[in-house]
Amino acid sequence: MDPTIDHIERLRTIYSKLKKVRFGGVVTSRKPKYAEAALDFQSLSRQFRQENCLEYAGLCLIQASRCFSELKSSTSELQMLLEAASIFLEIELQLHDTNTLSYHENLSLALSTYQLAQKNLREQNERYLGGLITFQIGLHLEMLEKFHESERLFSMALDSFQDLLSIQISIYQRLINIRIDNENYNLALQTITNFIERLIKTSINDISYRRLLASYDILRLFLLLILQPHPQRLRPDYAKTLDAYTWESYEKLNIPMSYLDETLFYLLQSITLAVQAKDLKHIEQLEYDLNQQTQINSRHIHLFHKLKQKISGHFIDTFKFDQHTSISNDITDYR
Repeated sequence: MDPTIDHIERLRTIYSKLKKVRFGGVVTSRKPKYAEAALDFQSLSRQFRQENCLEYAGLCLIQASRCFSELKSSTSELQMLLEAASIFLEIELQLHDTNTLSYHENLSLALSTYQLAQKNLREQNERYLGGLITFQIGLHLEMLEKFHESERLFSMALDSFQDLLSIQISIYQRLINIRIDNENYNLALQTITNFIERLIKTSINDISYRRLLASYDILRLFLLLILQPHPQRLRPDYAKTLDAYTWESYEKLNIPMSYLDETLFYLLQSITLAVQAKDLKHIEQLEYDLNQQTQINSRHIHLFHKLKQKISGHFIDTFKFDQHTSISNDITDYR
């Protein structure tokens, strides 16, 4: 902080503009100068940023937002809140990147500021922008390795984009990846199934989406082979997925498997039968061929390795297949 600048005196000057003048206990007609105070808080925030006092810069922006709230300027209030939250997250990310001990007070400030921003957006009926902000918070939390919290926010963000498939795809992909990485395979399986149903419902004739469907159907297949639910508890759509990878079924395939390369289909069919027979040697022989397929990505290979571990007995099976598992969109603390 620059010692040549009296920041305390500047704050006193700003706050004096927000006070009502009293004489003998009677309030005069002079009104608080919210507009001037808001501009002064913004100016002071910029000064603090130049001096790398980021937390003070964020706090000044929160005060500016309160001034704009008094002026009924929702847009300016929202801008100040988002800028303040961004600063608090910037501090938290810096601490995380440098492995500095953090008590997450700046993260708490960021989340509480985002709550105020969400309240502002609800009052303006800005559902899409609110959803984008929720998604953005989830991305930041993922960078901070707060995976459980980011997963719940991604789930909540989905509700804001029921009619915007392109954005939903991005959110679904993040949500699926984080659940697979956390080995929450039951929820990952259910999320992939919901994603596939969403794509089929709206984009049947779009080749790019149908190829995306094929990719996620492979993930669904590998998850089913890892979880190995009991046949009596197998949902019809899961049973249909497994049945598709049986002998002499290729010609009868519909979306999404019909967009698999024929060679890849027969390879997946062989893997399915080898897993069902618990033939680890055959599975290992098929691994090389799987790696050569252009439609196979790192996420597929990751699950294939988990599948091998399970078959070899090195995979600790702690999963309980529950058909009633649902994706919760309730984030009480955030709301």
